[in-house]
Amino acid sequence: MWLSNSNRKLHQEKWHSIIRMLEDDCFVGRDKEIELFRDFLDRCGDTKNVLNLYGTGGIGKTTMLQAFQRVAENVNGLVFILLDSEDFLHSTSMLAEQILLLMESKVTVDASVISDNSALTKCFYLLEEATQEHHIIIAVDTYEKMEDRDRWFREFFLRNLPSSISVIIAGRHPLNEGWNDSPAWRSVITHMELHPFNYDQTRLYLNKSGVKDEEDIQEYWNFTRGHPLTLSLSAMAGDPNIYDSHHPQNKQEILTYLTSKWLSEVSSQELQELLEAAAVLRHFDQATLSYILNCKISTTTFSQLTSLSFVHNTNHGWGIHEIIRSAILLDIQKRTPDHYHSMKDRCASYYLQRINTKPKSDWEISEFFYHLGEEVIQSVFFQESAYSKKYMEQVGPHNFEEVKEYFEKRRKQFNESIAHYYHRETDKMFKYFVSAEHNQRENNLIGAEYVKKLGYSVSNLVKDEEGKTIGLSIVVPINEHTMHYLKKEPVSRAYFNKLSLEEEIEYRVPGDSFSGWFIRMLDCLNPEDSNTRSFLLYNLFPLLLSGGRIITSTPIPFFQKLSKAFGFEKVPGATHYDFGAEHPSPTYILDVRGPRLIQYLKQFTQSNSSEKEHVLHLAKRHQLTQREEEILLCILEEYSNKSIAEQLFITEITVKKHVSKILKKFNVKNRTQLMKRLLEISNTN
Repeated sequence: MWLSNSNRKLHQEKWHSIIRMLEDDCFVGRDKEIELFRDFLDRCGDTKNVLNLYGTGGIGKTTMLQAFQRVAENVNGLVFILLDSEDFLHSTSMLAEQILLLMESKVTVDASVISDNSALTKCFYLLEEATQEHHIIIAVDTYEKMEDRDRWFREFFLRNLPSSISVIIAGRHPLNEGWNDSPAWRSVITHMELHPFNYDQTRLYLNKSGVKDEEDIQEYWNFTRGHPLTLSLSAMAGDPNIYDSHHPQNKQEILTYLTSKWLSEVSSQELQELLEAAAVLRHFDQATLSYILNCKISTTTFSQLTSLSFVHNTNHGWGIHEIIRSAILLDIQKRTPDHYHSMKDRCASYYLQRINTKPKSDWEISEFFYHLGEEVIQSVFFQESAYSKKYMEQVGPHNFEEVKEYFEKRRKQFNESIAHYYHRETDKMFKYFVSAEHNQRENNLIGAEYVKKLGYSVSNLVKDEEGKTIGLSIVVPINEHTMHYLKKEPVSRAYFNKLSLEEEIEYRVPGDSFSGWFIRMLDCLNPEDSNTRSFLLYNLFPLLLSGGRIITSTPIPFFQKLSKAFGFEKVPGATHYDFGAEHPSPTYILDVRGPRLIQYLKQFTQSNSSEKEHVLHLAKRHQLTQREEEILLCILEEYSNKSIAEQLFITEITVKKHVSKILKKFNVKNRTQLMKRLLEISNTN
């Protein structure tokens, strides 16, 4: 039965209300922007009548405009006209006709008095008349597609609008050139940049999407880093009740989909090749790109690259949004793996060459290690969001009370520590795990008095942007003053008491200098705060330039693995049990004195085939399962069954079962025979 016109209208209005209510309920994470928009509304009629909303692709500009529209609908006398530049041809008449079409349902104005039938004349007339009873906001989405009409829109269309009409311009780029060249236009524009969600906003979004488990939320966060479109696609792909063959169904497909969206900005093959090299570099400028591509990059082409919406300025040149960068890297590896590895090698070679000249910088050292391609190092040391707003504060008499407070807070925590590090290009997760038993034992071994005895300078507080202490590092310079305590204190004494007289004399330099460093503690209050742990670890890179020996000792498999990845050597006879009889703590040393630094760095580039890759090849030949491969790698690292269980979050009994299967597949009886067997196979290949 057909509905009458009045009932049909009522039915439509009900659906409109329902959809608006659902849209409001699903909208999260932009409270600050909504408040800024309300302030913008309050200023309507003042001089600042243009709001410039901008941000990279998929950041949520359209969703933000729709939210603005819902806010505007609740304001009496306010008419919100939302245009999308992709909905009409970019001509003056088509823009005017689009505005007229959208105005029909919002305002009632008699246009019969107009003798000129042109759409533009009629549009200006209707807008002028409508302002007698309404305040009007015209919002234009996807403005970057209107580049060919930008000057006309600014210099003719806006100049001929009634001054009481407000305008919102949304696009991937902030308004520039003609807008910023004029002090007059600059004075009427309010800029609003959209950023990715933070962790709490991501959690709220996922909760509304039905994702409640904290571990699942962590996985989504690691993959998306709060990028709204990536988050939306991931949540949809993970919902078993939704299947749409037109939308990506897994992480690889999501990144491919995002790449196609973002790369719509790339206008030529030359720019595409430049972008790929920039993605491999991580941080780039015109000179580094020219080196990596082995050709001169023109200033014009480089300017085109840096004008892309997902390219941003950094402290070390330029960088690419981390998700689009991962997507580009995956695409290169899939299409041209040899070309990808060639560029990676050139990147490492470039930074090694820079380090080999003076003056050296710790940033160049860090970039060198990044480009070596070790997944654990890349994941743990190079979290994009770990560094921007944190800082180190040297401990001294003025803030020593904060050190005391830190340890007091730490002693009240008896929980285990679990932090996650995600490697997007390989979709691998690395877990940092420390047992509650270890944390409690550490509380008994060290405290504020340790810092006071060895000297305030051994410690730094890590602070967030608000000045709140969130972490602490203790890295002891080795000299005649600290040697006395290093020989007595737990953890360090195992190494320093075994030194020969000659070695001890080398370490005992005057108290105002150092002969090396002992890394005693890198800690953060929040056990799940992987960002702060990354920040602490990243700030160890300057030690490589110190010209001394770096020593550390730990029972934690995660840190043992990191130490070995960096080329630290295990010190014979310096293993101790200060953290408990079941937790052996080897001591590791790295000697970067004098010319040893360059020799040390060069060793990482001498072979393209790592021990890990070789062992994984053997694992495939012997038909090991993925879990058995993981355990075999741990065995090579000399982890005990208990340590392997903690590292992989499985029981010790399960580890023993897997070890037995591995031994059987290699036809050996114990670990010693297994290591010997692997060496024999290696020598025969």
